[in-house]
Amino acid sequence: EGTLGAGVMSLIFQMPRNSLLWLLLAQAAVIFPHITRLPIWILAVWLVVLLWRIRIHRGRWSYPGWLIKIFLVALASLGIKFGYGTMLGIDPMVGLLISAFLLKLLEMQKRRDAIVVIYLGFFIAATQFLYEQTIAASLYGVFSITLMVIALLSVNESREVKGFARTAWRASKMMMQCVPLMILMFTIMPRIGALWSVPQQGAAAQTGVSDSMSPGDFTDLSRSGKLAFRVNFEGPIPARRDLYWRGLVFSEFDGRTWSASKQWLYRDGGAINWQGLDRHDWRDNLLSEGNLQRYSLILEPTNQPWLYALAMPNSIPTSAGLTRAHTLISSKPVTQRRQYRVESSTRFRLEDNITGWQRSAQTQLPEGFNPVTRARAQLWRSQEGSDQALIDRLLSHYNQTFVYTLKAPGLGKHTVDEFLWSSQRGFCEHFASSFVFFMRAAGIPARVVAGYQGGELSPAEDYLLVHQFDAHAWAEVWLEGRGWVRVDPTAAVAPSRIESGLNDALSEDDADLLGDPTSLIYYRDIAWLNQVRLQWDALNYYWYRSVVGYDQDQQSSVFDRWLGGADPWRIAAALIGGAALVLGSISLAAWWGGRRVLDPVSKAYHRMELRLRREGVQRQRGEAPRDFCERVKRDRPDLAPEVRAISVLYEKVMYGDHKALSPELQRLARRFNRL
Repeated sequence: EGTLGAGVMSLIFQMPRNSLLWLLLAQAAVIFPHITRLPIWILAVWLVVLLWRIRIHRGRWSYPGWLIKIFLVALASLGIKFGYGTMLGIDPMVGLLISAFLLKLLEMQKRRDAIVVIYLGFFIAATQFLYEQTIAASLYGVFSITLMVIALLSVNESREVKGFARTAWRASKMMMQCVPLMILMFTIMPRIGALWSVPQQGAAAQTGVSDSMSPGDFTDLSRSGKLAFRVNFEGPIPARRDLYWRGLVFSEFDGRTWSASKQWLYRDGGAINWQGLDRHDWRDNLLSEGNLQRYSLILEPTNQPWLYALAMPNSIPTSAGLTRAHTLISSKPVTQRRQYRVESSTRFRLEDNITGWQRSAQTQLPEGFNPVTRARAQLWRSQEGSDQALIDRLLSHYNQTFVYTLKAPGLGKHTVDEFLWSSQRGFCEHFASSFVFFMRAAGIPARVVAGYQGGELSPAEDYLLVHQFDAHAWAEVWLEGRGWVRVDPTAAVAPSRIESGLNDALSEDDADLLGDPTSLIYYRDIAWLNQVRLQWDALNYYWYRSVVGYDQDQQSSVFDRWLGGADPWRIAAALIGGAALVLGSISLAAWWGGRRVLDPVSKAYHRMELRLRREGVQRQRGEAPRDFCERVKRDRPDLAPEVRAISVLYEKVMYGDHKALSPELQRLARRFNRL
């Protein structure tokens, strides 16, 4: 199979065709999940390496020399550097590992080189879980690792036992035997965090609510059917009108865009109270008035640091903090699904008193914008007797002629003037922005709150799904004696948006804009497709809660329930006992499957051997039936006639194809054993 000389062949491991095929299939399987993330040049290198390796195997091309190897390594390193813009981060590290995996294929001259390639494949198969931990990704990971195990077995098997299907079956059995031990280790081994941290790509895409709000931002989000987060409540799920998921608070306005205020960053004790640190004094400004809600939230990756919670959060999750605006923020961007537990008060009083700088920050408006609204706010303020009366009048104004729509017209420089007194067509960000501007123009502290509102009930009615189209903006105003009060001007125009959801609040023309036609949620009006979508989501939800989100708290609950506590001796006993049970079961199954099963004829002859052994005559290993019969004749002549008759019949049935004599042989053997 080649043109190499005998001396060279003695040094080079010529991988059998069967083994090379398994290795190439396994390599393709572990690289496949990364195809969309890899630069095109890596895929081109892969094709070249495959062709080169096949030509080497067929003896047409030679192995690359050391100069070519150095050139390929340098070229790959430069490609990673300029292709990703950096050598740090998950993507370039994975790309570098895959490049080494491909190039090592050209250097594979000995059996140990092939084993190194396979071990690299195991690492690359694990890297897909840096991006996805879904059920589908996990099943595919098991599949690709199984292919690697098959390749490893194939490389180490002798030529006599090789076989495409046989090797695959042996590897599959080994993987199945590992499952019980894997479950045991996963359940009992201590849950610890990562021993290292890999920096994320700075240019990674961000999803969900952003750190600023301009006209049209939430309109775009509402066309997305992607999942934002799931929520599981410890008690009954609150009414939909109470499901305001608070994420960010915007207090600065430049005439078009709202953003978070920086004025409070260095005042009165710091901007963020991180979990585990001393409680800041400003947290005492929140007074809970009951209706506590305890829940667990699973947030989808956003590459943003803010977290979501019902207003107002009383507790701070692990590795998170509470801002001065009483929103939650993570210590680092959420690049993977994150599960956290929160306790919130839906009835509360926040900041009965505010300082001068706080009032100034919450009434700030840019000069030169929206003069009509400024004048109208001052006029209405002089006509109304209280702040609440002014709020009611503005909400009544919204309720008269305004239209809640995704097809809002474009707005010029004076966005609030044009919306309030001219177009009167818009989405939640238009209503929240204009309402807060009007309140500030009237001298009432106000701010915009961004997050989500509502949620979709799961089929089992035990958790909520909150999608991107549930993104929402509303307002908070500060009233004397009441503190910060939520006011949602959208509810004055389209109350069905709050009570039933976005789909019910829009017209038929607008509803057609919702969702992505490639997503099942776009077809939620088709009953059976919607049921399939919800059932699949429920499966993924329970998978994440039970497997991916299996943390120290859940493990402690398991120990308390099954072991009676989390004492080290209990854990050690469970681990050792469970491992012994699993490994013992595997050993017993291997012994049972490998034992010799005798056919009726051999069993009859074997019974005769056992009888003779008790009489002091034992058949030797490899001794032919006829030779054994002659020895019985010498040692026990009294048993020789019966043994000779049985031996003759045994030879005729086993080697002479006289199957019809089998009943007679079994009859003589039974009779001999009864003597």
